[in-house]
Amino acid sequence: MNVFRAPTLVMLVACGAVCGAHAQGFQLNEIGSCAVARGFAVTASPCKDPSTIYWNPAAAASLEGWSVYAGVAAVKLGGGFTADTSRTFSASDAPLSIAPHVFVNYGSKDDRWAAGLGVYVPYGLTSQWHSDFPGRFEALKASLSSIYFQPNFAYRFAPGWQVGGGPVFAYSHVELRQSLDLAQQEAVPGLTFGQLGVAARTEFARAKLSGSGTAVGFNVGVHGTLGADWEIGARYLSPLSVHYDNADATFSQVPTNLVLSAGNPLNAPPGTPVDGVLSTEFAPGQPLSAQKVSTRIKHPAQFQVGLGYSGLVTTRLEGDFEWTQFSSFDQLPIAFKGPASSQSRTLFENYDNSWSIRVGAEHAFAVGIKGRLGFSYVRSPAPDETVTPLLPDVNRRNYMVGFGIPLSPRYTFDAAYLHVDTSGRRGRIADPTSAGQNALDLNSGFYTLDANVLSLSIRANF
Repeated sequence: MNVFRAPTLVMLVACGAVCGAHAQGFQLNEIGSCAVARGFAVTASPCKDPSTIYWNPAAAASLEGWSVYAGVAAVKLGGGFTADTSRTFSASDAPLSIAPHVFVNYGSKDDRWAAGLGVYVPYGLTSQWHSDFPGRFEALKASLSSIYFQPNFAYRFAPGWQVGGGPVFAYSHVELRQSLDLAQQEAVPGLTFGQLGVAARTEFARAKLSGSGTAVGFNVGVHGTLGADWEIGARYLSPLSVHYDNADATFSQVPTNLVLSAGNPLNAPPGTPVDGVLSTEFAPGQPLSAQKVSTRIKHPAQFQVGLGYSGLVTTRLEGDFEWTQFSSFDQLPIAFKGPASSQSRTLFENYDNSWSIRVGAEHAFAVGIKGRLGFSYVRSPAPDETVTPLLPDVNRRNYMVGFGIPLSPRYTFDAAYLHVDTSGRRGRIADPTSAGQNALDLNSGFYTLDANVLSLSIRANF
């Protein structure tokens, strides 16, 4: 037969650029429990721990001696999709995701300079659905994890003013899974199985893509004081273009238990099992055999600026504005290196830049415990036509609370809880089947999304 097409796999590769979880786009902000509890508003009045290597590299110069900050954020997603016609609800099946962070910093005793290293995850997490989800032909699972390694140097160039930054080395891994619909495949040139009577969404195979890539960028910041009570800060994390040059694309057959009728266009005897006919397409050298794929995913730039106030007794307040350049996610080149090489192409995306308003507060109690509160509003970068199972992205309201407890003169325990609340958003579970079809016309239901995050960290000073 040898007439199977690979565009479904092309779209599977495309989802690598938008898979994620509860953060704006596929951005992940849960880096340091103190920062989480304060609503991520820590660029101007930073937490007194080495996580400032990410949040404002310049402020690391204010940390004296050796300090270590390490922890994890556990993220659990909720929500699902409700179909317009049947009112059937399909729940998300995303597993509990863990994002670690580790920071080490050494500050000179005269507060003139500091050097350190940060390891953190600014982009990632998972979108996943149950195996019977009707949108599994769009996406069944999309997992992206990008770990950044950042050496950092900070220097105080004037009283109350510091600059800092360093290179960023990124390692990224993507895993994507998708069901393939037999009705969309050609039985003979110009005639699909759907036109022969095979029902839409008849699963005959599952595709999986797994690959890794690296990239290099930088993170820089500036921090200063304005009088006795005010602080100001800004940071810029550069875009990184991650190349997945040798990703593995594999296919596994799923039984349909269908048989061919008499007079079929394949000229096979009546009663011939369709699964036996399809099995030849998975043989080496055939369209659904294992092969290599390469693509490139742009991790967007981030810019954040904030203003902090410490004029209240034992209390700090801050407000920040954060901007992420998701508009840089404009093209996605796909290159197959096997039997599907004729399907190589460039996909054009339509993401907008996103932004977030962040506010936070910290109060120091007499016993040394610090209480923290935060809130942020996030503007989604996804346009209406790209609300799909890959990432049903919506505007978010994040509510945070946390505390810091001194365990000894050297050690401190930080904890934070974050709840993500959304109003949901209409979306689709299928792709356009022709160039002239409007993706908005395919919106067929309503996505809901919520998340709960627990972040725990330990700080040690030496």
